Amino acid sequence: MSTSILQRIGITAKQERLYRQLVEAPDQTAESLAITAKIAPAGIEADLAALIELGLVAESSPQGTYTATDPEAAISVLIRREQEKLDSARLESIRLTQQLRAHRQQNNVSSIVEVLTGDALAEQWHLGQRSAQDRIRMTDRPPYFNAPDLSSMQTQRQRMAEGLIYQVVYDQATFEDPAHTNRVMTAVEWGEQARVTANVPIKIVLVDDSFAMVMITRNSQYDEPTVILVRPSALLDALSALFDLLWSRGVRIRGDSGVETDGEVPEKLLGLMAMGLKDEAIAIEMGVTVRTVRRRIRELYEQLGVHNRFQAGVAAKTRGWL
Repeated sequence: MSTSILQRIGITAKQERLYRQLVEAPDQTAESLAITAKIAPAGIEADLAALIELGLVAESSPQGTYTATDPEAAISVLIRREQEKLDSARLESIRLTQQLRAHRQQNNVSSIVEVLTGDALAEQWHLGQRSAQDRIRMTDRPPYFNAPDLSSMQTQRQRMAEGLIYQVVYDQATFEDPAHTNRVMTAVEWGEQARVTANVPIKIVLVDDSFAMVMITRNSQYDEPTVILVRPSALLDALSALFDLLWSRGVRIRGDSGVETDGEVPEKLLGLMAMGLKDEAIAIEMGVTVRTVRRRIRELYEQLGVHNRFQAGVAAKTRGWL
């Protein structure tokens, strides 16, 4: 490993040399370190104190010796600190850019919209999640360019744990794929506020009232999606209003996986029906047989006095069950 690597996370060349020497030969005094590391004794105590402050070195007071702490754990902490500083600098650059664009926006359309693909798109999504202060609103529908990957949703999970609100309106077609159904239900269990409706017209992401991302690629035959970034403008206001309209029409997706007992409002069954799942998929989600699902749907129709799923949805919403 190059002697310059640790300097990239705020450690001087002299401190790095001392630390490497302690990794190779722990439990040394300051005097012995000066000899083994071939460094002049002057200032070694101060450098060791700095390494202790960084969590890289521990001191054994009675013996007056120093030893290296676990390198992987200690250096990982320093890397995270540096990454937080870089993220903060990047977020500040976004705020400054927004101020600049606000002044230019009135007479310059190019400051309102920008086309994103590839790494630029991924970076904007990452920064959007990290910079959001209040909520992120999204619509979700096919086509999908990648298979569902829960590991790629860990930032969302972390931000929700920190109190950030995620609101997502899903198209019924999303639930035709069991893998995407699992993705949605996992997110709901983490705390995502989700609703489902038919014919979601477009994929959008709204980060607070700061910007939106709108997918303009119509199908997944392309290698990657193309997105328009929309900054504060009448267009952003229209996208926000569109989301709110779809949200108001959607049916809530519930995260519990319990099965209703006789006499209870069949919220789980209604929710799965509203998501557009077929009887077979509902049976899997509820842990019962397809025959049981069909019997419960018939009973639901009788209870509501309806004859099909659409009527059942309307009647259930009228009663406040959805």
